[in-house]
Amino acid sequence: MKLQALKTRLFSLTAVSLLLTSSLLPALAKVKIAPKTKPTTSNVVVPEQPVIPKAQSISRAQVTNTAVEAWRKNAPKMSAPRPFNLPEITSYKLENGLEVQLVEDHRYPFISATIGFRDGSSNEPKDMLGLADMTADLLTEGTTTRKSKEIASEIDFIGGGLAASTDYDYTILSGSALSPYTGRLFDVLSDVLLHPSFPENELALKKINQIQALTIKRGNPEFLVEERFNKVLFGEHPYSVIAPTEESLNKITRKDIEAYHKAHYQPNHSVMVVVGDFDKNKMRELIASKFGEQWKASDVPMAAQPEMPKQNGRRIYLVDRPGSVQTAIKVGNVGVKRSDPDYFAMVVMNQILGGAAHARLFLNIREAKGYTYGAYSRMSARKQPGTFFAGANVRTEVTNPSLQEFLYELDRMRTTKVTDAELKSAQNYLAGSFQLGLETQSGLAQRLLEAKLYDLPDDFLKTYAEKVTAVKVDDVRAAARKLIDSNNLVVAAVGDAKKIKNDLELFGPVTVYDAQGKLSSISDEKKSQ
Repeated sequence: MKLQALKTRLFSLTAVSLLLTSSLLPALAKVKIAPKTKPTTSNVVVPEQPVIPKAQSISRAQVTNTAVEAWRKNAPKMSAPRPFNLPEITSYKLENGLEVQLVEDHRYPFISATIGFRDGSSNEPKDMLGLADMTADLLTEGTTTRKSKEIASEIDFIGGGLAASTDYDYTILSGSALSPYTGRLFDVLSDVLLHPSFPENELALKKINQIQALTIKRGNPEFLVEERFNKVLFGEHPYSVIAPTEESLNKITRKDIEAYHKAHYQPNHSVMVVVGDFDKNKMRELIASKFGEQWKASDVPMAAQPEMPKQNGRRIYLVDRPGSVQTAIKVGNVGVKRSDPDYFAMVVMNQILGGAAHARLFLNIREAKGYTYGAYSRMSARKQPGTFFAGANVRTEVTNPSLQEFLYELDRMRTTKVTDAELKSAQNYLAGSFQLGLETQSGLAQRLLEAKLYDLPDDFLKTYAEKVTAVKVDDVRAAARKLIDSNNLVVAAVGDAKKIKNDLELFGPVTVYDAQGKLSSISDEKKSQ
């Protein structure tokens, strides 16, 4: 069939060609073609070639108008942070102990409702790691009257979202919707919170997904360096756990989740924040009807927290990753509580050290040395002292000089004063970005919850910018000396041990582990930390 079709097409093309030729030949015969003649210089027009000046003779004036470009010589001046006007907040408490904060925002027909529980993974049983996270994950996957797909369909219809998550110190349940569907949003929120079914099939699926994710993480240097760093830093404290084990996940049953939910999701241990397009009087009635009498208060069991270990001298903990072309480095120590009186000075100090791409670590290790794509520092303040660290992923061959620069910059923060320009830049950045984050409903709700969950002063949001800009140069150095324990730093690294172990030993004793967290045969030490 294909051959016949090809023959038919060729015949058609040939017929068309003959037809065109027979019709055009008489016309072409009448056309007179001039004889070919050799061109002469008199009748040839040669275009004038442009004169291209030599590179060194081109000035900036030839390219741009210097008068117009003069403004580039002076960097724009950063203005002072604008005054922050906190919206009116209506605060009250239900009879069952639930604290409520309402903020009306009629700019958009939208509403966001968030419930924060003063309870997180640090309060779960030690022999059942992952229970708090699993409970939060399954909270939105089914109730006694709704299946998972029905919940998802309802949230999709009202144009919103629904999520639950847990951290070391708290658990969050949040929902949002177009404001005309506020009642339907609260129906779903109260249903998933008070009547979760924790379906067996969803539990089995969550276990499979988390175990597979854990396997993938074992090949990720970022995960490995954080795991080793936290284990050394916090020892037996719950803050040392960044992921549960496969054995722990497999132990969790539906009964365990139901018991944990019943004991820890209590109104007298919670805060609700609602921001959006609503009438506060009607909202109070709605909250009372959905989260009032039917949500009974009860005491929440609190697990005893072991003390964090004391570090004695600088030590290096290396996770061997054979063949790695990069080394993940994390250097730091235990930080401070969120309630620390020097918190704001430490935030400013950290911003100058490594909070952004214009900070010291980035300008030195990335811009000047070219060892990495980015070097930063972070401070995580929690209910109990959190972490402070500086870190980066560097090329294997520059592991030694990179660590040397990290130690240099950490010591420099402790021993020398920052410049006025560094201080001003950090303050403006922090104050501006903080206020920018409060422009959205979810951002404002998050900050209001943060203040409540960490028992911060009522004026925390209103005075944040003032306290940041009140930090002085001497305060920054004092904060660095308090926060950075340079003589007892923990250094965690992930890389090819055969290539970098000897270089790291120049900075202190090195203990080597494999990717599973077990002591490696490469290590000179015989027992695990």
